[in-house]
Amino acid sequence: MRLLVVLGCLLGLAVNGYLKLPALSRIVHGDNDFMGFYAGAQLVATGELYNPEAITRAESRLWDTPRFLPFVRLPVYAAAISPLRFFSYQRAYWIWQSVSLASVLLFVFFWPGPRKWVTAMTCCWSMPLLECFIMGRDLAVVMLALAVSLALLFRGRRFAAGCVFSLCLIKYNLFLSIPLLIFGKRLWRFGGGIVAGGTALLAMSFAVGGWSWPWRYAAMLRLPATTPGYDGMPNLHGLFSTLPRSVFLEPAGACVVMAAAWLAIRGGDIARSVSATLVSGLLMSHHAFFGDAVMLLPASLLLLSRAPSAPLRLVAIFVLCPLAYLPSLLPAPPFPLAAVVLLPLLVMAAEEIRACVMPWRPAASVRA
Repeated sequence: MRLLVVLGCLLGLAVNGYLKLPALSRIVHGDNDFMGFYAGAQLVATGELYNPEAITRAESRLWDTPRFLPFVRLPVYAAAISPLRFFSYQRAYWIWQSVSLASVLLFVFFWPGPRKWVTAMTCCWSMPLLECFIMGRDLAVVMLALAVSLALLFRGRRFAAGCVFSLCLIKYNLFLSIPLLIFGKRLWRFGGGIVAGGTALLAMSFAVGGWSWPWRYAAMLRLPATTPGYDGMPNLHGLFSTLPRSVFLEPAGACVVMAAAWLAIRGGDIARSVSATLVSGLLMSHHAFFGDAVMLLPASLLLLSRAPSAPLRLVAIFVLCPLAYLPSLLPAPPFPLAAVVLLPLLVMAAEEIRACVMPWRPAASVRA
């Protein structure tokens, strides 16, 4: 059995590596988003953390080709990674990638699933997770914090789970629908933990960045280079980016997504509610790229292990395998990546609507 698991993991890595072969060299050379993080680590104590000119100057010393990769994390995060500035770029980059790999291994260890080998294999088969390593992203750390938080939540330690979950707010745009989970499941202590942890992070951000950092940070987010519009984004912004009047369509779509998530949260058990929260948060994120679709990994694992119906399990398997992301590798994708993200949420909402119009169904089949 162990040999089969190892072979399955290696096969997943080989398939994803073959599909992403043209971009694999970025992992070795470090020509990716880590430049923005390294620049943030250098500028954290200078007062120019959100100054585009200062970031451009810092990054121009790292690569031959001039570029601008904005730093879009909170000041407390820049302070946390500031020790990287004491190393050369290449050494700091490999420390960064090593921390990401260790975070994935710890995610497998802490994930509250019945079979660790399933979690390990799905990580190896996840194309968005490989993209995080290719682009030098920090999503693996967010996944680790999420796994520890859910492990505490499912054990009834709700306040502690909320405190740990507040660490996920380094990518707060992926968790905009978390209030729906708190109100829908009445997780008041969990919400209190998030507020306590988030308040501590904001206090440390003001201590690091001064009182004016929110305005400078907001100006950085409004730059066109920070959130470009294209249909490869796994959210509503990408879904409507090529359509006219997208500025109106995206808020309308967010209302539909929140309604579908509310149905799934109110009608499902805690695992399905968390899954709906993760999927809907990704859809409403506005600023997200292909690697951010790795949030579908924990969402699908929850559906795969606890979903009461075959359609939900099939959708979870589909979203976990590279087949769902093959169209995004084509020069002209037949459908936007956001359609893949929408699929599990729509199936969850449809099952809850079906349960409401068929009240004679046994309660156990609805709330497994």
